[in-house]
Parts: sequence; C-alpha cells; structure tokens
Amino acid sequence: MSTLRELEQRARASDIEINARVCLNMSHFKATMRELRKVDDNIILRINSTNTASTDECLALFRVLQTAYARREHDISYCLNVLDEKLKQSPKSFTLQSQRDWIDSEKSVEDIVQKRSLDVFKSRCKYFDFPADFGNYSKEMSEKR
Repeated sequence: MSTLRELEQRARASDIEINARVCLNMSHFKATMRELRKVDDNIILRINSTNTASTDECLALFRVLQTAYARREHDISYCLNVLDEKLKQSPKSFTLQSQRDWIDSEKSVEDIVQKRSLDVFKSRCKYFDFPADFGNYSKEMSEKR
C-alpha cells in the first residue's frame, strides 16, 4: 500500500507530462488519464486502513484527492484548448472534432470518478468538515461543464 507521501507525489504527477502531442494522440491521452486516476484507486484502498476518527488523517487524504482532481481538470482543459486551436486551423477536420468530443466527454468520466472517490471518503471520514475552499472548487468545476 502506498504511503501518504507517495500518494501526494502521485497526485501531483510531476513525472507525467501533458503536451499537445499527448492531446492529439488518443491512446496516449487515455493512458495518461488512466495513470492519473490510479490515485483515486489507491486512496480508496488507503482510506480503509486509515484512522478515520483522526481529522488530520482525513484532511491529508482529502488534500491528496483535491490535488489529483485539480491536475486532471487542468489536463482535460489544456487538451480541449489544444484541439480548439487545431480546429481553428482545420475547421472541417472530422478527426480533430471527434478527438475534441471524446476529450470533452472525459469531463463526465471525471465527474463519475470524483463522485465515487468522494463517496468512499465521506463514508469513512464521516465527521470530516470539508474546507470552505472545496465548496468553491466544486462549484467552479460544475460551472465549467
């Protein structure tokens, strides 16, 4: 099982680069998102062995989730922008439009992944009060969709 420090590093994913090449290669983009979503899977495993009565431990795990969510949201938005720019250059490209639509649908997948991990988190950290800034984050992400 991953340590909290390892989960923090994985959530930041500084070793995983997102660039236009990744955005334009659907196989690479899918693999990148799959790798970035492993944090959620590891958090679920980790939380089952966490002292959920400890507010500090719940907060630390929550911050890891929040970091992972922000990273993935950033990467999806970045790739949508890359494809929008490519479509300006080639507006009739069916391939580019299909890629853009597929990446746009990743926002729905992300909603499902986040809901699942937050549901597990809430079920184990029942007495955890979400930070005020998380409400703003959730609202901002919903408005972007």
